[in-house]
Amino acid sequence: MKKISLFIIAIFASAGCTKIDVNMASIAGEWVETYEDYPHYAEEGFVSWNFNTDGSVDIRFYDVFAGNHSTTTKYQISLNEKDGASIITFPSSEYTMDIQAFVVTKLTKIEMEWQRLGTTFQEGTVGSDFKHFVRK
Repeated sequence: MKKISLFIIAIFASAGCTKIDVNMASIAGEWVETYEDYPHYAEEGFVSWNFNTDGSVDIRFYDVFAGNHSTTTKYQISLNEKDGASIITFPSSEYTMDIQAFVVTKLTKIEMEWQRLGTTFQEGTVGSDFKHFVRK
């Protein structure tokens, strides 16, 4: 009976430690940032990310004040050695002066969420530290 109890505990413990399998193939395609479910975030346009399996991403921006513009940059996916979390990293570009790194906190076939490395999500803090996407 003791062995069965330990076995059941082990199953529940491992079920709670599911890792998100993030790779270039799993995020390939077009994703659109959306914050409909986050009432403290007011969208003023849209951002569309088209991830390619060669490590490049085409980003299209539309802003009500600046209009349309786009850029292409590289991205890299790695695992955090400490906790095994998937991290997506972007090099510095004309839009950002430093390297941008995000932990992928959710990935399904139709939805993805990122949290900027080193920050925590709190209600009212969405913006550059948190990103929510739906697959187009």
